[in-house]
Order: sequence, then structure tokens, then C-alpha cells
Amino acid sequence: MSIKGNFIYSTILTFSTYLVPLMVFPYISRILGVDCIGAIDTIDNIIDYCILFSMMGMSTLGIREIAKYKNDKKRLQETFNNLFWLNAISTIVVFFFLIVATISIPILQQRVVLLTIGTFKLFANLFWIEWFYRGLEDFKYITIRSVIVRLLFIVSVFVFIKEKSDFTLYYILFVSIVIINAICNWTYKRNKVSLRFKHIALKAYAKPFIILGVFAMLSAIYTKLSIPVLSFTCGDTEAGYYATATRMYQVVIALISSLISVLIPRMSVLIRESNYTEISHLFELAFKMLFFISLPIIWYVEFLAPDIIAIFAGNEFVQAAIPMRIVIFLVLIIGSEQIYIMQLLIPLNKDKIVAVAGLCGVITWAILSTILVPLLHGIGTSIVWIATESVVLLIAIYYIKKTMGYHYPWKLFFLSCLESIPYAIMGGSLLLLVGQTYLRAVLITISFIIYSIFLWHKKKILAQ
Repeated sequence: MSIKGNFIYSTILTFSTYLVPLMVFPYISRILGVDCIGAIDTIDNIIDYCILFSMMGMSTLGIREIAKYKNDKKRLQETFNNLFWLNAISTIVVFFFLIVATISIPILQQRVVLLTIGTFKLFANLFWIEWFYRGLEDFKYITIRSVIVRLLFIVSVFVFIKEKSDFTLYYILFVSIVIINAICNWTYKRNKVSLRFKHIALKAYAKPFIILGVFAMLSAIYTKLSIPVLSFTCGDTEAGYYATATRMYQVVIALISSLISVLIPRMSVLIRESNYTEISHLFELAFKMLFFISLPIIWYVEFLAPDIIAIFAGNEFVQAAIPMRIVIFLVLIIGSEQIYIMQLLIPLNKDKIVAVAGLCGVITWAILSTILVPLLHGIGTSIVWIATESVVLLIAIYYIKKTMGYHYPWKLFFLSCLESIPYAIMGGSLLLLVGQTYLRAVLITISFIIYSIFLWHKKKILAQ
């Protein structure tokens, strides 16, 4: 399938993954309240962090290695088998440490029910094997399956979640998304590979698995652990505000990530063939897409952050507006970072450089969190995240410039900023002229969509 087709399916997949929770959030936030939302997000972030430990570098290593051998049935079978058992061992180790942590840490003991539910998500993730299908570029299957499961989730939430005491049931339904997807993926893979218990050779994959895993874990310290740290430092209420502020960012950055993940298998093949002309073309194409998506989103959130919070979460969450306005700049920063790391450094097997960048990010996060989070709470957490990701991006830019001669596309960035000025004019004018919250949000949304469609047809990005 072409990059265009893969990107379309991957975009639908991304929206189904992140928009579905966003669609039910206005209902859930009013039923469960800020404290329950904060508690669930805190535990789910801990479980997600455990999943990152269990996956190590599998998300990127798996895509890269499967893409290499997708046309060689024998090597594909061997690669899948080795990668799966490597992932299984790490999952069991992480589960053991989670049990020890739950027994040893009093605050986790108070939330043992939610942690138990989250454990099913941890094990289901092992059998999800999304990396296998992405390596094969089988985005059509992934998308159809995911959309169906998430539609069932929406229906279940509105049918079963009726009062605040249903917060445990809500988390069960949320975890069920992963479980059902895992069952579907594991069953479907029989047409392509099988799981074998002999001729297992883990040595060749262990080193990149660990090195890429180090980067994943280091990155997760300042992404997944930010909410638990804020919760333990300032309380569940502050964590609830911050979690709400990051929801729209998660949808947008996931959309951008879908483009990058589509390009990884193709870039692995091009680098193997030393086709640097096409590599340079895809590098520029990725930035055109990034700027096209990120700049209007940043304008949109800067104008409408309080309205977005009021509409989707209610006035109880109004303090999330300022963190949302700060965090949304991560769309541009992390988007650039992913192009450099996921599209270039990882396919080039520069795993150690990736790990070093992650370590520098963690050091930055640790120092600034100690200073800013107790003082500024959610706002401090947002500022720390911006600074941390900026450090990682600068290291990646420096290395790629030094080794490949690729510069950050500043000219393209400034031209894109000029093209985004109409967003600022439309948004600012409507913000001043329209006083009603819902009407203002609708008008700004429509005007942004119309201008985006105009730019899309003018630039014809995917046609390139």
C-alpha cells in the first residue's frame, strides 16, 4: 500500500484511539468529577509506564525489524518469534516489580483495585503486537478493528456509567479496549506467523531492545510520570486539571505520530538501499505535514482554551486552561523530535544517540521538576515538559546536522507561519466580536476548517 493510503488509515486509527476518550470525557467528567478522573489517570499512567518498561524498545525495534523481512516468510517467522519471547520475558519481570511496589508503597495499596484492573492491560499489551502489523504496513486491518472496538466502548460508557461510584467500572471498560484488540490481533496473526517454542535466538535483538528501551523509559519519566508526580506532590485535584489540559494535545500529537510511524518501515528500507535522495524527500514531506497540522492547532488552543475546557469538562476544570495553552506548543516540539528520532536516528540504528538524548531530557526534567512543580503546580509541570522536550530535540538536531548535513527547515517553518496568519486574524476577530461560548467555538472551528481545506488543496502535501 502507498504512503498516502497508509497515512489515511493511520490517521483514522489515531482519531479512533484518542478522539473516542475525548468524546466521552464531557459525560464522564461530569459524572465522576475531578478527583475520580485524577485517580484513574494517575493509576493508568503508572500502568502505561509499566507497559513501557515491558515493551522496552519493541515499539520501534519491532517495526524496523519486521519491515526488513516482510517479504521473506522464513525470516519474518524467525524475527516475530524472537521479538515476542523477548517481550514476554520483560513483561513478566515488570509484573513482578509492580507486585513488589504495590505491597511496599502505602499510597498504591490504597488504589489496589484500580491497579489490579490495570494489570490486565499490562498483559493484554503483550499480545496486542501492534508493532508486527505496523512493520508489515497492514494499516487497513489495524484501523478497521480499532474503530469497531472503540465504538463498542462509547456505547458501553453511556449505558453502564451512571454515577460517581461507577469509576471502577469505567476503568474496566477502558482497559477492555486493549484486551479485545489483543485478542483480535493474536487471532489474525495466524494467517502470517505462528508462535514457536524452539529455535529461539534472543541475543541479536537484546542489545537494541535494551538501548531503545532506555530511551522509551527515559522519555516516559517526563511524559507518563508527570501526572503521578503532580498527584503525589499537589493532590489528585491538580493532577485532574493537568490531565484535562493535556487531552487535546494527546490527540494532535498522536495524529502527527501516525504519519511518522507510517514512514518508519519505508525509511528502514530506503536506508538499507542507501537511497538518500528519497530519504531527503520524505524528511521534507514530514515537516510540511507537521507545520500544516501543528500551527493552526496552536492558534486554535491559544484562542479557545477556556472555552474548550468549559465545553468538554465543565467549569469545575477551568484551572486547566493555562496549562493547556502551554502544553499545546509540544505539538510542534515533539513533532519535530519524532521526525529526527523516529524517521532518521532509529532507521539508521543510532540507538545509543537516542538513549543519550533521553538521558539528557530526564536530567533536565528532574532538576526543573524539583523547583517548579511545588511552586507552580500544573503550570510548572507544563513548563518543565516544554523545556525537557526542547533539550531532546536540540541534541537530535545537532547529531543529524553533524552526520547527515540535514538542517532544521527554518525557511519552511517561517513560510508556514506566514501562511498561518489568517488563523490568527480569524480567531482574534471572532474572540472579540462573539461573546457566547458555544457560538464562538463553533465559528472559530468552522473558519479554521475552511482555511485548512484551502491550504490542503493549495499545497497538495500527500500528492508529493
